[in-house]
Amino acid sequence: MTLATIVANVAAEAGYTVDTNIINSTEVTTKQLRTMVQRINREMGEKYLWPILFASGSFTLTAGQATYQLPSAFSMYHYNSFWNSSTRWRVLGPMSEQEYAEIIGYGLNTTVYQRFQFRGLSSNQILISPTPTTSGDVIIFEYIAERYARPATWVTGTNYAANAYTFYNGNYYQTTSGGISGATPPTHTSGSVSDGGVTWTYYSGAYPEFLADSDVSVFTEKTIEQGVLERFAEIHGLTVVPKFELQMNEDFSKQNPGKILYAGGFNRNLIFARDGVATFGTFI
Repeated sequence: MTLATIVANVAAEAGYTVDTNIINSTEVTTKQLRTMVQRINREMGEKYLWPILFASGSFTLTAGQATYQLPSAFSMYHYNSFWNSSTRWRVLGPMSEQEYAEIIGYGLNTTVYQRFQFRGLSSNQILISPTPTTSGDVIIFEYIAERYARPATWVTGTNYAANAYTFYNGNYYQTTSGGISGATPPTHTSGSVSDGGVTWTYYSGAYPEFLADSDVSVFTEKTIEQGVLERFAEIHGLTVVPKFELQMNEDFSKQNPGKILYAGGFNRNLIFARDGVATFGTFI
């Protein structure tokens, strides 16, 4: 379900009329719903460690170089996932401020194990200690990608504008010049590739928001609609049964079988579990 469809559905249910062009609209209600969709979608992405956002990263150590670049779509890392794949030793961390001061700042403590810390606002934010003395070791790790939305799936014979994005087989692509797409879907995972009509460049960066009316969320659309409807109703004094939190928790539990997730209200006189979800509430 696209951004345009989500906005139109919520507006129709609430009894409002919106523009058909969502991203570029200046109409008040359309802008308000568009902003709410962006916010609810981001809130869902930041709420849990969704498996759909899992990604792998790596960088190669260079002698004399202590800091290295994060993946461009990096949001947060998975704990205990840093390993030196060359030595097969775990890279400890992140270092606390005290450890950094002892090891790096004051040289009061030394270690034979590699450690890491995310540090500063520069492009090279991963600090490796001790500073490598040889080149070639590969550090691998797992992280959460900041990709809460994605472009529409690539389609042949489609007119793509300059700087447009598309999606195919799990990968994001961007075109510089645009044009009419050919018959061969973009399938490269690096560099540029032509589909027979449009040249696409593999895109590895973040995609946290909807950039076009045809963009879709990576999460369940009905849950996003519920969240937007509740936020819109609160502002406009409408009555809506609150179900967004429950639906979001159940969406997450379905992606994590075998785990129990709290997904209920505040009164715990009744407790039961279903599909990996523990729900608390009362009989009505």
